[in-house]
Amino acid sequence: MTEPVWADSDSLPGLIQRGRGACYDLASAQREQAAKHVLDCIVHDPRWDHQVEDRSWLYATLAAELSVDPKRFRAAYARPADPHGDSDAWLAVGTLEHLAQADIDGSVGELRHYLRTGRDLSLALGALLPFAEHVEARGLLHEVLEVADDEQLLSEARWVDLSASPWPQWRAGSARLDRILDAAERHPNPEPTMRTRTERETAERERVLAAAGEMRHVPAVAAATLSAEAWETMLLDVEPELLADETVPWTARIAARNQLWKLRSPRARTWAEVHADLEGEPGYTALSLLGDLGEQSDAPRLLEHLVAAHTGGDDYMYSQCTLVAALRRLTYRPAIPIIETVFDTTVYSYLRIRCAEALGCLSAEFTRTRAVECLTDCESSTREIAISRVDLSIPRARERLARIAADPMEEDENRRAAAARIS
Repeated sequence: MTEPVWADSDSLPGLIQRGRGACYDLASAQREQAAKHVLDCIVHDPRWDHQVEDRSWLYATLAAELSVDPKRFRAAYARPADPHGDSDAWLAVGTLEHLAQADIDGSVGELRHYLRTGRDLSLALGALLPFAEHVEARGLLHEVLEVADDEQLLSEARWVDLSASPWPQWRAGSARLDRILDAAERHPNPEPTMRTRTERETAERERVLAAAGEMRHVPAVAAATLSAEAWETMLLDVEPELLADETVPWTARIAARNQLWKLRSPRARTWAEVHADLEGEPGYTALSLLGDLGEQSDAPRLLEHLVAAHTGGDDYMYSQCTLVAALRRLTYRPAIPIIETVFDTTVYSYLRIRCAEALGCLSAEFTRTRAVECLTDCESSTREIAISRVDLSIPRARERLARIAADPMEEDENRRAAAARIS
């Protein structure tokens, strides 16, 4: 997948790419250009992390208001499909789902077109089934049976609630599907084996101890034989070397990092102060721990790290998330300017959630400025923050809250919260 070319953060295309709510008013004033940019983003998904970030609500809202034809989304799924999951189509399908919630003409029909491509049956069914009774979904069962073979349908049936609509109706209308669903019920997926927290904890410690023993060529110690103090001493001792050694299995390094982040002692905080850095796995792990355990005296240093991480760009995205959250926890108001800058410029909408949370706690201006913008941010969590904090004396804020309360594409919790604020 080609990495997006990011437009300037304060330009219309840059705002739309980033999913910032500030694009909403600009799009209304520049409809033709905005429609082009929205479609380009739907077709060429700009998200920095496709599994964490959401753009579909914002792009659906803009597509509906700018009268973008859902058929034009097809360019997103015209490229060769990935056999392991049609990630090229994730954003387009998600946007179509939102448009279908708002009953936009052609949205369910376009989801049916995606189903007929056969690119990703699971993705298509997940999007279509909530609208199986829609007028544009007539004949959907016939298309499903035409597109999918028995093995695909059996695989899907094992992951869904077969008592939920439309499965009972479909089952009654197709002997073939009834036979497949009967097989799914007789041979369901095995229930995953869930380990207890204690079992998971012990397994992680054993991985760390085994890796440390192999790395230092000494016999591994059994986790059960170590006291809490001895375990912490050993972990702090081997952590930098273990995390930096790429020959150590990744599972062991993840376990070591997870175990370190659970420490809460003064000694662990001192260790974090010594090793915290933007560079390398040991440095990031220590920086994250310092973000959790740091005290007020650590705030200036954390601020310096945030400035450096922002200057360093996308390679330090996760560090920026950690540092913004830490400065919020410490209520460190000198960080407001850089957090505002990160909010305005980041390409990672999850980081913007962290910034909105921080500014909501730190900045007296937030409720009258960025909170208004956040009401139309692409992330539902950012909108949630704005709904609870925006200054109601601003006429535009009340208008947007009323729209949220009546928006069929919005999360139910946000709709209820918006209605409550203006009631």
